[in-house]
Amino acid sequence: MNKFLMTIVFWGMTLAMISQEISVAIFYDKKPQGVTITIQKGVYLVYNDYEIVDTLQIGNNINIIKEGDYLVYRNKAKAWATNKNVKIVNSGDNAAFFINYSGSIEPARCYEGWLKVKLHDYSILAINYVNIEAYVAAIVERLGTGMASEEFFKAQTVMYRTFCVLNYEKHKNEGFDLCDGIHCQVYNNKATNRIIINASKKTSNLVMVNKYQKLVNPVSHLNSGGYTAASEYVYGVPESHLKSIKDEFADNGSNYNWKILIPAAEWQTYLVKKGLKSAENKLYKQLLIIQQDKRLKEFVIDDENISLNTIRTDWGWQSSFFSMSLDKGVITVTGKGSGAGVGLSVESAKTMASKGFTYDKILNYYYSNIIITTLNHINIYSEMLKKTKKEKPL
Repeated sequence: MNKFLMTIVFWGMTLAMISQEISVAIFYDKKPQGVTITIQKGVYLVYNDYEIVDTLQIGNNINIIKEGDYLVYRNKAKAWATNKNVKIVNSGDNAAFFINYSGSIEPARCYEGWLKVKLHDYSILAINYVNIEAYVAAIVERLGTGMASEEFFKAQTVMYRTFCVLNYEKHKNEGFDLCDGIHCQVYNNKATNRIIINASKKTSNLVMVNKYQKLVNPVSHLNSGGYTAASEYVYGVPESHLKSIKDEFADNGSNYNWKILIPAAEWQTYLVKKGLKSAENKLYKQLLIIQQDKRLKEFVIDDENISLNTIRTDWGWQSSFFSMSLDKGVITVTGKGSGAGVGLSVESAKTMASKGFTYDKILNYYYSNIIITTLNHINIYSEMLKKTKKEKPL
């Protein structure tokens, strides 16, 4: 191998080893006045912005609180104040810390990576800088999908890594990428499930894109009921990767079937109130929605219509894939599936994995026309590396 090729190979290996970190504001909605931090494992260096001021080891405990325009740092041996950022940075990969906010009655959380505490309006921001693979594993574990094979969790980690990068810098104007709230992804502890952690590592850097190398939105649901829904049925906008497909694995799921009873008169009143005025003069049997081998987008009476997703939301039904029958003034609603029905069906994906399907086959089954590629093939990769280098004082 000549020197040029050796250089290229070395550069590629070095690039692959660089950790892509994302920044996540924790306790974001709590607007804390201070935090308490205890080192769970490893060694951490404390920086007053970029100046080392303390070293923390296992069991060491500190407090950082807002007092006026300053952050006040306290441990058993010292106390000092600063109007700069306090950074608590791990000196090795095998490190983690517990953290809680002042006045909390909740259990402390445990995170990997490092922490930056900064002043923010009338509170502070505690920002966790964490390797994207560790973050993705934590998100997948929190979803609580139960026991499953590694291939299922590989599919999940690719999905949520794609979601993470798609929403990267959602809070850019506030100085971090994501928060720990439901409008990003709930992030309340590091991952501990070894299968999920390994699944994230084995799919490291992999994301889903379309043919234009644009990240796709990896939406999912619990059970499709046998047919997934096209994106325009639920979100009003067609997406090339979110088409309706026949799901051959749905009937294995515990959420495949559901049934409820409703008064026919109540159903008629509902339709009229939703703007289908002609429903008022129809027989009950003319107001039944029938879906069999495919999903319908909307229910139409004369020239009036209502989306089935709206009906599902208004009535709180498990899915919009249902059919109706009438008997003595009572409508039986027989439904299939659970959730919006768009994208990947979680219960079906678990079944596929148990039958030997690999994660890429599972993803390509539910998402049409996708390409599974690495982060360094999309533009955002270099921006993530730059930010990591800029923020971390080591």
